[in-house]
Amino acid sequence: MVEYKNILVPTDFSTNSVQALEFGHMLAKQNNSTLHVLHIIEPVYNQNQILDDFNEKRYEQSRYLDAEEELRRFINKISAQGVDIIEVLTPGKPYEQILYYSRKNNVDLIVIASHGWTGLSHLITGNVANKVFRYSEIPTICVKSNTTLLKEVSSNRSTFAENWVG
Repeated sequence: MVEYKNILVPTDFSTNSVQALEFGHMLAKQNNSTLHVLHIIEPVYNQNQILDDFNEKRYEQSRYLDAEEELRRFINKISAQGVDIIEVLTPGKPYEQILYYSRKNNVDLIVIASHGWTGLSHLITGNVANKVFRYSEIPTICVKSNTTLLKEVSSNRSTFAENWVG
């Protein structure tokens, strides 16, 4: 049986990411694993507005502090009981940072949501989960958007138990 000591859940704070977090938390609890929750702060490229160095640093610091607060709120959506959770914020391109973090921190499994941000830019630039699947060297589970995965798991268990003849 495969043992998962470190499980990574990258997040963009979307509803779909909450589902991935819940599933990752469930797996971490079952495997007595550490759960790493990673949010990547993407660089902002705005050619129309030129900021001086001071204002740019203040802006980046403000974005970091906002993301830090949002990450805490995001993690508080689940009960952390019985699971060590490591919160991580890092700048960069999401799929590159997910892969880098997983290698650097001996992650055994990545649990990622299938869709986060949507819209035309999503179609043009490609999907982060797809790139993580393509380039990851470790097992990756993609939690499909708008599923009730945990309810299905628990209802399957109770159905199995009710129908068990032994």
